[in-house]
Formats: sequence, structure tokens, C-alpha cells
Amino acid sequence: MYNVFVYGSLLFREMVEKLCGKTVEMQQACLHGYKRCAVDGADYPAIIKEETSKVKGKLIVNLCKEDLDILTFYEGDEYQTTPVEVKTENREIISALAYTWIVGIDRLLDWDWDKERFKQKALQFYISEIIPQTIKEFNELKN
Repeated sequence: MYNVFVYGSLLFREMVEKLCGKTVEMQQACLHGYKRCAVDGADYPAIIKEETSKVKGKLIVNLCKEDLDILTFYEGDEYQTTPVEVKTENREIISALAYTWIVGIDRLLDWDWDKERFKQKALQFYISEIIPQTIKEFNELKN
């Protein structure tokens, strides 16, 4: 089973559950040693290492390999899965995977991603268009 720390579009339960096709368990969590940045020209953020920073997000727990595979496919090739340790709201330290940015810093902006802006401007488009397309492409690759 896998635990995944999310900090962007996957903070929205309906996104994760549509991708995985099931109910998931999520809890508040914090990742120390990373910074979240808005990505120029994108609706989604990135995280990069920065020792003095922290990122508030959510921990999705007990995902199976197929769940992890579709989330990784959704994230795309700008990210890699990186083992991290996050602190839950119960102050428990949990090992998890996080999608960290790997394509250089030239597209990263010097401010944080805006969750509320994503919710207002892009969430419904992602749910109605991006997620179904992602699932279709993922299933085509598997077959």
C-alpha cells in the first residue's frame, strides 16, 4: 500500500476519487523542506526542495499500485515520485511519496499556488474534461 502527499489539484477529494474510481482516505499533512510554487501558464503547482520552507497539503493513505499508477500518469512527466516524510495533524510522521518538479525552475513563479483560484476557475473543467481524458488515455496505455 502507498501513501501519497498531495498539494495541488489533488487536494480536492473529488479529483482523486474520480481518478482512482473509489473512496479514499485523506488527512491534513505538512511537508517540511519543500516550497510550493505556482507554475507559469499552468493551473497546477510544483514543489521543489527548500530547507526552510514547508508545504501544507493532504496525505492520501493506503492506495494500491493501480491507484498510484493513475495518479502518476495524471501528474505527467514534469514530476517524479519522491519518498518524503510528512507530519499529520496528529503530529504523526508518515512515510509517503510526493510528486516533485523535475524540469528546471524557469517556469516556476516566486509565489505560492492559489487553491481557491483553482477551485473557482479550473476545478469543474478538470472534473468534467481533464479527468475523463486522463482515465481514457491511461486505460488505452494499459490495454
